[in-house]
Amino acid sequence: MRLLRTHWPRELGDAVSAAARQATGHKEAVLAAVQLANGRWTAGTRAAVYLPSDSADADRRVGWEQIERANWDAEASVLHIYETTDFGTPLHATELKVEDPGRFGQLLRERVDASIVVQRHVALAGKRGVRIVGRRSPAGTDAAVTWNIVLDKGLEPSQPGVVEAAEEALREVRDEFGV
Repeated sequence: MRLLRTHWPRELGDAVSAAARQATGHKEAVLAAVQLANGRWTAGTRAAVYLPSDSADADRRVGWEQIERANWDAEASVLHIYETTDFGTPLHATELKVEDPGRFGQLLRERVDASIVVQRHVALAGKRGVRIVGRRSPAGTDAAVTWNIVLDKGLEPSQPGVVEAAEEALREVRDEFGV
């Protein structure tokens, strides 16, 4: 039995399917969506989240493996979504003003967690170090693993030896897990 979740406009499902076909060649079905305070929608599928873009008539498709983290600020009614970036550059943040993230928030947490294959903290200076994270699309097990290095607060890529130590930590984790 298939449960239909029609808490979002049909046009949203159609737009997501069209965008998915253009990006991947495959159709994607909306699993959860939430309406933003400005009237726009954001949606999640098995493979990606569709976030508002600067264009009023288009959304950005971001694979779950490209989401570093998300958090909900109940006081401000803002859902913060942080995308992974290249090592040493600030995370790309998207703020979604919503009344309540509901099922979309649950899907966000589940899919981001499901994208993590390996996560390991490696100390570099006392207790401070790097978090090495290997991710892949949770929509399929044959997807390539992408790697991110996240420095603890107090460490900067510009500090002598930090980049080299972080890259060595990445090599060790990859070797340990054979990924």
